[in-house]
Amino acid sequence: MKRLMFAAALVLAASAVQARSSVEMCGIESQYDVSLDSNRLLFEKTGQQPAKVEMRRGRLFVDGREMALSERDTERVAKYEATVRALVPQAKAIARDATEIAFAAVTEVVAAFVGDAKASATRARLGDVQRGLLDRIDASFYQRPWHEDEFDDVVESAVKELMPVILAEVAGTAVTIALSGDEAASKALEARTANLEKDIERRIDTQTRQLAARAATLCPMIAELGAIELSMDLKLDGGGRLKLIELEKN
Repeated sequence: MKRLMFAAALVLAASAVQARSSVEMCGIESQYDVSLDSNRLLFEKTGQQPAKVEMRRGRLFVDGREMALSERDTERVAKYEATVRALVPQAKAIARDATEIAFAAVTEVVAAFVGDAKASATRARLGDVQRGLLDRIDASFYQRPWHEDEFDDVVESAVKELMPVILAEVAGTAVTIALSGDEAASKALEARTANLEKDIERRIDTQTRQLAARAATLCPMIAELGAIELSMDLKLDGGGRLKLIELEKN
């Protein structure tokens, strides 16, 4: 059962992080947390300089002060925000699909583990957990699409909710077999438990590779953000350029 707990947590965390980390997959990174609503795009991080950068449809605020922009920079800032707004629903779709793939794999493996008599109830219980996670993903992406700590919390919360459900189903099957005194069934249960991780990994392998390919298609849009930053005429206090994303250092 410990192996099953590890496998389920690994599948959920890895698939969700894979979707969230499309920025890093593209060879680009950001030190900022990103927040988004209908009125603004906000980059902020304590300890960064500047600590807060806000875009409002062509207007730019740095640490609370509105910057005087050239006409071309106004267009660039508006394009930057529009590009992020176009990225968010695509990244959210990948995160939702990753979650559905992970839950489908875990659900079918656990349902097969507990047997036909309990399979329907198992799917229903895991389905409730899945719907709750999808709701939280939607809420997280709506305002904070690339806020790493918040998304980690969403995944961790889902895993915590998932584990008791899985353990209850598997433990029930194990107790039933133990009480029956069926040694052959007990050995078969042990063998199935030992193969659970591989079974889950096998079920998601092709689909997660497809998700990675989908995430990679976002790279040109993410790279465009870097190009916009480099093209800006604006100079910050001290003469530096706006740098919200940057190439990863090898």
